[in-house]
Amino acid sequence: MAGLMKKWARVLVLAGAAALGISSRAFAGPDDRGAAEVTLREVEGSPRKEVATEMIGRAKVALDRGAKLRASGDEAHAKLADALARTWAEAARDVVRAAETEEKAATLRRNATDAGAIADRERALLEEGIAQSGRLRAQLESLDRESKEQPARTSTQGADAGAPKKAPATKDGGAK
Repeated sequence: MAGLMKKWARVLVLAGAAALGISSRAFAGPDDRGAAEVTLREVEGSPRKEVATEMIGRAKVALDRGAKLRASGDEAHAKLADALARTWAEAARDVVRAAETEEKAATLRRNATDAGAIADRERALLEEGIAQSGRLRAQLESLDRESKEQPARTSTQGADAGAPKKAPATKDGGAK
């Protein structure tokens, strides 16, 4: 009867592991524990580790459970616990990466918004410069028109200065 109970307990544990999606890795070997520990070290070294504290805790509990089961001689259940720990550690790593990616996306979005505001400001300054250039051009053209419409300013002195001088007339008609 005790053997039958152990058999059903193992069946239930395997069914539970399958429900968690770890049955394919449950018997992958002793590297589940090592992979879980490496992944946990990676997650705990991240500045965003606080988003995955619950998952980190569950992975550590599963590692401890695996160590206790292994110490009691139950290698099959220890492997399951190690696989569970690896799953929780990988989930924690994925959550931390997602948080870091969201932070980078927010920074890029903020920079893009700032760049858009700068571009709008520069566009407004350019349009203002073009408008000012157009006003100045219109003023110059109106001054040119005014100067063409006014008569030329001449003086009698200016007219005499450019003409050749006549020799003074003599009494005898110019003959000597």
